[in-house]
Amino acid sequence: MRITAIGIATFLACAVLPVAGSLSAMSASADLTAILDVCEATSLDEAVNKGEQLGWPKAPEDRDWRAGFERHNGGPVQVVGWRRTEREGDGLLSYWVASGRHPHTACSFSTDQPGLLEALRDRFGTPDTFEEHDDMITAFWKRGEAEISLTRVGASSSLNLSRRG
Repeated sequence: MRITAIGIATFLACAVLPVAGSLSAMSASADLTAILDVCEATSLDEAVNKGEQLGWPKAPEDRDWRAGFERHNGGPVQVVGWRRTEREGDGLLSYWVASGRHPHTACSFSTDQPGLLEALRDRFGTPDTFEEHDDMITAFWKRGEAEISLTRVGASSSLNLSRRG
């Protein structure tokens, strides 16, 4: 089942929510801590409260994404997101709660700035799996109910954190 959860999260992050970000306005470390706080939220309300602390504007609803996800998962999804700036690709953080065939909460964040792998190691410890091939790194942590995956290709990193149920 781990492959399914990671596969869904990776598909959503890479195919449905393609983003790249920049963390230059505030300290990258403080931003990453706040972003991980959002990702570890256990409810949509908690994610919204923590996400508002970033000071980023809310991302507009993507009705096509919602419709596609609901078809894929066979049930409703509640989603909230924040875009760092109006410039496309400058950073998008998304958090959703899904019902249906695969009920889960998930968070996705992508950035082209360094430090995400290190922030994840600081927060979750040594990854359970870690692979490095040429210009690509993948890391996976299983911490309680949470599955955390990182994919880095070149300078672009994508984080997915999900919990079933």
